[in-house]
Amino acid sequence: MRMKDSQAQPQPDSGRERLLRVAEKLFGERGIQAASIRDIAAAAGIRSATVYHYFGSKDELLWCVWERSGLQQRARVEAAIEDIEAPWERFLAACQAHVEGLLDWGPANQLVFIVPPWQYPAALKDRIVQLRDRYESIFVQLVDDLPLRENVDRHHLRLAVLGALSWPIYWYSKGRGGTPSSFANEVVDMLRVGVGE
Repeated sequence: MRMKDSQAQPQPDSGRERLLRVAEKLFGERGIQAASIRDIAAAAGIRSATVYHYFGSKDELLWCVWERSGLQQRARVEAAIEDIEAPWERFLAACQAHVEGLLDWGPANQLVFIVPPWQYPAALKDRIVQLRDRYESIFVQLVDDLPLRENVDRHHLRLAVLGALSWPIYWYSKGRGGTPSSFANEVVDMLRVGVGE
């Protein structure tokens, strides 16, 4: 399922894209509340009014940053599993892509997964929840396809895996503790030994 939204595939526009990049950086560094439109405009080298021309409000700017990141992450995982048929290998490839995406990309992509729902701006909460649900639906299917013991709760397994794979945002640093891909591989190996048939 592909998400359809006019903001998902913006028309080429250097001003708009520059604003998205700057906003992503400042939202990640300062937090959503602390990064003001004035700060974002100044960092992008434009007038504050121009931000409202492109996005209408700070919430809409935040949504565009958030949505683009979520769509990129989803595309990355879909590409990773596209040509793989074996259930455990598909699951592993998706897990690797998930971790690599969180650690290789900008802070907005990380915000999609580390900001708890009760901290979402009220005006955006429903859209953000839908964005996350569409992404996680990939893992729902992947976990459903795994050959597991009958008493394994697949819902809890999925939540535990995504939680574990998202946590390296807080501790991972390049050159220490292996690569993002190797970490995902270790997690999946431990799970498979513990719950696989």
